[in-house]
Amino acid sequence: MANIQIIDHVAKGGTDIIFNYTTQAELNPAEFRTFFRGITTVAEYNNNQTATLISTNASDTPGETDFHYTATINANAQFNRPLHLGDRVEIEISQFLLAPRHGRDNYYGTVLLYIVGQGIVPWAEGQDVGLTGGVIGSVNQNLDSYPLSTNAWLGGQTTLPYQYSAEPQHRFKETAGNISPSNALPFMLGRRLHHTDFGDGTHSEPDNPVFTEQIGKLGPKFVNRSCVACHVNNGRALPPAIGTPMLQSVVKVGSDANGSPHPTLGAAIQPQSTSGPVEGTVTIASYTTNNAQYGDGIPYSLIKPSYSFQGTTPTFFSVRLAPQLVGLGLLEAVSESTIASLADPDDANADGISGRMQTVTDPETGQQRLGRFGYKAVRARVRHQIAGALNNDMGVTTPVFPILDDETTAGTPELTTDDLDKMSRYVALLGVAARRDLTNAQALQGEQLFTSANCAKCHTPTLTTSPYHPMTELRNQTIHPYTDLLLHDLGPGLADNMGEFNATGSEWRTPPLWSIGLTAGVSGGEAYLHDGRARSLEEAILWHGGEAEASKEAFRTMSAADRAALIKFLQSL
Repeated sequence: MANIQIIDHVAKGGTDIIFNYTTQAELNPAEFRTFFRGITTVAEYNNNQTATLISTNASDTPGETDFHYTATINANAQFNRPLHLGDRVEIEISQFLLAPRHGRDNYYGTVLLYIVGQGIVPWAEGQDVGLTGGVIGSVNQNLDSYPLSTNAWLGGQTTLPYQYSAEPQHRFKETAGNISPSNALPFMLGRRLHHTDFGDGTHSEPDNPVFTEQIGKLGPKFVNRSCVACHVNNGRALPPAIGTPMLQSVVKVGSDANGSPHPTLGAAIQPQSTSGPVEGTVTIASYTTNNAQYGDGIPYSLIKPSYSFQGTTPTFFSVRLAPQLVGLGLLEAVSESTIASLADPDDANADGISGRMQTVTDPETGQQRLGRFGYKAVRARVRHQIAGALNNDMGVTTPVFPILDDETTAGTPELTTDDLDKMSRYVALLGVAARRDLTNAQALQGEQLFTSANCAKCHTPTLTTSPYHPMTELRNQTIHPYTDLLLHDLGPGLADNMGEFNATGSEWRTPPLWSIGLTAGVSGGEAYLHDGRARSLEEAILWHGGEAEASKEAFRTMSAADRAALIKFLQSL
């Protein structure tokens, strides 16, 4: 589906709602169903009609045709009455394609919840919001869709509905819930680049054509062949087995503790090459185990990796595991003044927490900007983060970074500004999952403990985005990322021996916590912190030190029940 237009006459005192939608494949039949029923099957609706094909035209997508359909409703089919403001209208535009192609299935289902007079909202089944009345009249309340309360909208209006397809690995791949028609096509084109192997042009998913224009752009030195090869399912990567080359992490290197470029390796070790020798490979040689106890005597262990270098062994280095990608556009849209208001570099309030802003040079304008992205907040914008990864991780140049790592001469950029814009829109407009377990007593208790342990001093629960971001979807959003985007000293236990820009080896940007509870399903396992050493959320907390030492100790000395509650809260995000 390319886009949907909803003309709500009820909101203006009228009696009907018109749904116009466009597809790039002809439908047969063009089913349009509204007002969930769900008594006999989960695919049962009270109103079933066929949309009318009103016109066709050549699509903006080369070689495609746009098919324009329309359908109108003028009654609430659950209650057999006229439409009222505030009515819930579940919409399923489920299309049987007339001629399936490119490996696509014949049947697609897209379920949206529209609130008359308000708009499309993230939703959950009744049983997940405390409504378990079963069959009431012409609807199964347990399975009907209901709007999520706004405290579940972690990503504001970009927030996604709950997932019921039993496909947790795909949870970080969906468009923002409020994506505009003008950004839908750039999002999909950016997605194609994100999944493209820049060596042979193949797509990471089967039944997709080779992207011939991108063949041969990889390298010559690189870490991995595509964006998605490291950011698996757009989630966190997992550390490799001991002795296996690290191909989903960046091993940053330097010539000194400030992170100045290494004389032969540049900014990072690139362990693969399209031709000629590689710079070297890095493996996990072993883990050092530290055994300790909670306050109640229950034992736990923390592990720290040691590394082996084949080739040049740098004195100064830092291992960075590929992080999750959701919500980055929203973090970019928070104003610098908002983040500045959270900073307390000299700990003026004497609470032991002294977050400070990272400042970086914008590679396109030369201006000093707030650093937001990366473990030490060294990139100001999503496009800079992507362009940096293309350059350092894949050996692909762009107008932002036209000179490859450890080289001095700029050539013609291999990706255009338009390519980079599409990739940026894709990443910036990935939807954020809704908060779960909204009425779970244990999770709610854990939220209180999170606050009382002062975790929220750095993991700021709520921010508001600016009204001036170029993408309308990201403007004026109240979001709950649980980050202040500031640098904090987390002590010697987590410190590397190399800093970046203004960040020391022991300072790290507060990572956002939204969607952290979906990590295991998306990534196929759990690995937290910059190098993936933490095998669980408990271990991630227990590694905190420095400014977070008191919060770590508060968690360590909690009762087992309270610790479990705090973890349950984190898993609900």
